[in-house]
Amino acid sequence: MNIPLDRLYYFINDIACKIYNDYVVIYRFWPNGSKNINDLNLLYEINSDFGVTTRCKQTMFPSLWCNDQEPLDHEFYSTNLRCFSDPESEWDKILKLHGFTPDNDLIKNLNYNRNMFEKNLLLHSEKRSSNLKKYQLDNKLIPVYYWSHAVIARDWFRYAEHETFQKNIKNLFLIYNRAWSGTREYRLRFSDLLIERGLVDQCQTSCNPIDSDINLHYSDHTFKNTQWQPMHVLENFLQPTTAGSNSSADFNINDYNSTNIEVVLETLFDDDRLHLTEKSLRPIACAQPFILAGTHSSLEYLRSYGFHTFSDVWDESYDQIQDPEKRLTAIIELMQQIVEWTPEERADKMIQARIIADYNRQWFFSKDFFNLIIKELKTNLKLAFDELKQVDNYQAWINRYQQLMQYPKVNDFLNTNQNPNFPTKESVEYVMNLAKSWLAETANKSKS
Repeated sequence: MNIPLDRLYYFINDIACKIYNDYVVIYRFWPNGSKNINDLNLLYEINSDFGVTTRCKQTMFPSLWCNDQEPLDHEFYSTNLRCFSDPESEWDKILKLHGFTPDNDLIKNLNYNRNMFEKNLLLHSEKRSSNLKKYQLDNKLIPVYYWSHAVIARDWFRYAEHETFQKNIKNLFLIYNRAWSGTREYRLRFSDLLIERGLVDQCQTSCNPIDSDINLHYSDHTFKNTQWQPMHVLENFLQPTTAGSNSSADFNINDYNSTNIEVVLETLFDDDRLHLTEKSLRPIACAQPFILAGTHSSLEYLRSYGFHTFSDVWDESYDQIQDPEKRLTAIIELMQQIVEWTPEERADKMIQARIIADYNRQWFFSKDFFNLIIKELKTNLKLAFDELKQVDNYQAWINRYQQLMQYPKVNDFLNTNQNPNFPTKESVEYVMNLAKSWLAETANKSKS
């Protein structure tokens, strides 16, 4: 299923520009889902007008850096920096000659474009995050949280609203288990526990011995957390999955018709952050009861958005266990308890669970839920722009270019530059005058 995710960012751009009451420069990863810093680019080229270039406008207006689909990874982008085609350009050489830091040397992380604002905005989708503190401290980014996957999943699973699911149960549990590298190592131990506790026959599931993301067999993998290393040869017990990397963006009607409960294996588990993806919302869209293998308090997070969970049907205390190994064991033990229900008990409890699941699907596709998410986005953008206005001191940018313009070689370069990646004399003077007028306006407001 091909989803035009740029439509989401154009929508966000419209909201941001209305709140800020002027241009906001949007950067987003394209192709969507990429983690390559070189794919974090402008949503669109701002039209040049009145002699004002795109580069000039990038300098004049605040930036919104969108890292809202994947978990934040400050450490990764501290070493995997943006690469430019001409790091040894004439402009950089001139800056170094006069004792100034070149633009390329200013690149630290996601926020690599140097505009005249002291701070810019970071759009993200996680809570309880130590990454945010790092971005706030060294990157001068103001965080803007919203649950992006709620908006994305409503689009991806929109046809599920109109499906009628007819149950013909073949397995008790549905478990999608594809990639296991990175933050998902725990999935290998989960598969191991299914084998150890004799639950495989109760599950429609699979497991990839070789993770296609890294092209490596788990036996050759160096585990970040050795507790997740499996004890069994998994492929002797589980079929390899044929699902592609975009499989979580779709749903399979037959899978949901033939199972009672989905056990969701989220992207983050052995972590403190709250970051729920479309994986948690797929069973909700398909009116399927679920057990959620995510970071602690993930069910509480869902309830904060108006969803109901299944504590009246089965034990959900696993959600409050902070130790990930104990939480995983508690989920497996819950599955064993469900397997041991009598046929009468199972029939009764599944009726209760499906009433909750039906409510969740209706709420997920409701206008009220969508408005709740968009209100959250607007509220947090407004707070961020209010903070930006308190710190939008352009003096550092003005001082830098006033000093630079004293040197003949700098002026010669700016007057003759044809490279759109670097400033021109006209663009510098335009932005300089604008910044000075904005500073004067701020000073006058503070006096009044």
